[in-house]
Amino acid sequence: MPMAERTPNREGPARHAVPLPGSGEAWPEAALAAEESDHRIANNLQLLMAMIAAEKREVSDPAAGLALDRMLGRIGAIAGVHRQLTRTAGAGAGAGAASAVVDIGGYLRTLARQIEAGCCDAAAGRRLRVRSDAVLVPARLAAAMGLIASECVLNACKYAYAAQAAGEVRIGLSLAGPHALRLTVEDDGAGHGGALPSAGFGARLIAMLAARIGAALVWEDARPGTRVVLAVPLA
Repeated sequence: MPMAERTPNREGPARHAVPLPGSGEAWPEAALAAEESDHRIANNLQLLMAMIAAEKREVSDPAAGLALDRMLGRIGAIAGVHRQLTRTAGAGAGAGAASAVVDIGGYLRTLARQIEAGCCDAAAGRRLRVRSDAVLVPARLAAAMGLIASECVLNACKYAYAAQAAGEVRIGLSLAGPHALRLTVEDDGAGHGGALPSAGFGARLIAMLAARIGAALVWEDARPGTRVVLAVPLA
C-alpha cells in the first residue's frame, strides 16, 4: 500500500516553536523531524525491497529465489508495521511510539497482498486468504505476529503444494477470550505427517518470535495439510 510522499515546506513563513510538555524539544520542529525520519525509513525499506526484487529476477536457481522471497517477506512485514505506525502517529500527533497500536487485521491483509503478489502464482490457482477480527494491538506485538505469519505462509508456499499446483493458504485471526488472540496459518497440502518442522532458520525464527511475545506455538497435522496455531496473550 503506497505512502503519499509529503515533503516539509521549508520556504514558508517562520513557525513559532511551542515547547512540548515535559520535553526540551519544540513543536512543530520535533514533529517535522520525526515525520521526515519516518519518510526516509519508509523510502529506504521500499528501495531495499525493490533491489531484492530486481536481484530475484536475475536468479535462475529456485532455492536462491525462495531465499530472496523470504527476505522480501520479512522486510515487507517490518515495512507494513511502520506504515501502520505512521498512520497512527498522523491521526494522533504527540502520541509516543511506546503507546502506539496497530490494526492487526488490516496489517495482516496488507501483508498478505504483498506476499501473494511476490510469491503466489494466481494464474495457477495459488491463493492467500485472510480472515480476521478487528483488533488493536501494540506495535511490537503486531510486528512479531506479522513476521510469524509471513514465515508460515512462505513455508506453505514451499512445502505444501507442488510447483505450479493450485492451492490455498489461509491466515486467520480471532479473539480467544478477553485477553488472548488466536493466529492460524493453514493449507490443504502435503502435510508433515506428525513430524516436527525442519530446524531451518525460518522455523527457528518462528519459535524465537513466539517465545519473545509469550505465545504458545503448535504445529498441527490438519489432514490434509498443516496448521500452525499461535495463542497470543494480550496482557
